[in-house]
Amino acid sequence: MPELSPRTLGIVIRVLEQMPGAAWSEKSTHVLQRDYWQRKLFQEGLPGWFRKVAPSYNYNWSIIVPLLLEGDLKAADDASVGDVLCHVALRRLVVMVLAEKDIPDVEAVRLSVQADGFTSARKELVPIDGPVSVEQEKSRLLADLKVSKLGNKEVIAVHVKDAVEHFANGKNHSAIGEARTALESAIDETVVLLEEMHNKKSGGGIGNKIPFMEETQFLSSDETSAFLAAWGFLCSGNHPGISTEEQGRIGVILSLEFLQLLIIKGKTLL
Repeated sequence: MPELSPRTLGIVIRVLEQMPGAAWSEKSTHVLQRDYWQRKLFQEGLPGWFRKVAPSYNYNWSIIVPLLLEGDLKAADDASVGDVLCHVALRRLVVMVLAEKDIPDVEAVRLSVQADGFTSARKELVPIDGPVSVEQEKSRLLADLKVSKLGNKEVIAVHVKDAVEHFANGKNHSAIGEARTALESAIDETVVLLEEMHNKKSGGGIGNKIPFMEETQFLSSDETSAFLAAWGFLCSGNHPGISTEEQGRIGVILSLEFLQLLIIKGKTLL
C-alpha cells in the first residue's frame, strides 16, 4: 500500500497556509477563523474528533500535519486515537486540499500525490492501478543500492532521486531521461563486474551489454528480452494512447524496477 511522503505533506501544509482561514489567523479574528475551518472540515468529511482538537492547535498545520503522519495527534480529551484514525484524517485533509481551485500549489500537491502512488476519486485518496508507487520504489532501491557491489553508486543514486523529483514536479520527459540514465549506469557497472569475473569484453552500447549479461549467465533469456523491451520503451518518444503523465510514471517505475532487479541478482551472482 503506498504512503504519503513528507515531500507531499510539506506542499499540503503550504496550501493550507494559503487558505482564507490562515489569513484570518494573522489578523487575530479568531471567531472568523474558527467558523471557517469548522465549516470547511465538516463539509469535507473530517471526523468529529479531529474537528474538536484542531482549534486547540489554533489550526497550525505545520504542527497538526506531522502529528497526523506520526499517529500522535490526540483527541480533545487527550486520549490517543492511534495511527489508523490519524491517517484517515490526514488523507481526507489532503483530498480537501486537492479540491481547492484558486491556489497554484494545489497542482504541485496533485503531482506529488501521484508520485506517492495515489489519485483522488469520490472524495477519497485511492491507490493508482497497480501495486507500485514511485516513492516507495525509490526508497527501497536507494537502500539496496547503498550496500550493492556496483561502482558509481552515488552517481546512480543522484539520477534516481532526480527522476522522482522531476516526475513529482510534472517534468515527465526529464524524469524519464534521468531514470533511463540511472538504469544505463547500473547496466554499465554490472557489465564491468561481469567482464572482470569472466575475463572477457562485452562490446559497447546497451544493445551489446544486455545480451552480454545473458551470455555470462547473469540474465536468463526471458530476462534479456524483458530488459531489451523495457529499454525500447524508455528510448521511444512516442506512445500513442498514453498521457504524458502516465508515460512519466510508467517510465520511472519501469527503470527503478529493472534497476532493482540488477541489484538483487548482483547480491548472489557478482
